[in-house]
Amino acid sequence: MARTKHYPSDATIADILPDLADGEDYLRQVLVTMRMCQKHYGDAWVRIGVTGRSPTPSYRIDRPDETARGDGAVEPGRSLFGAYGGRSHDRFTQVNAAETHWSSRALGMADMLALHDGLRRPKGDAA
Repeated sequence: MARTKHYPSDATIADILPDLADGEDYLRQVLVTMRMCQKHYGDAWVRIGVTGRSPTPSYRIDRPDETARGDGAVEPGRSLFGAYGGRSHDRFTQVNAAETHWSSRALGMADMLALHDGLRRPKGDAA
């Protein structure tokens, strides 16, 4: 089922996770890709696509890059590691990645691991 409205321009995975049909699987798939980036580049950040109509948004992983000046989609010091479809988790082409409207906010690995831990913790556990 397609979404009928766009996400806010500053939405993150934390904001949309409660609305996903299988948020735990989506989050797990994103974390797998983030860990690949982290292994090769030392860190990773994720943003979601905010204008698509899929119930599971596309996402992009950014990596550290001291030479990157930044552009409208990413801060200075970071560059694109890869962009992926939310349903298939298949990698986008460079053109698709460039034409997608990405959130203005990103989550880092620590934020994503905390989200994942929160999903796995039994309801009512106050740890």
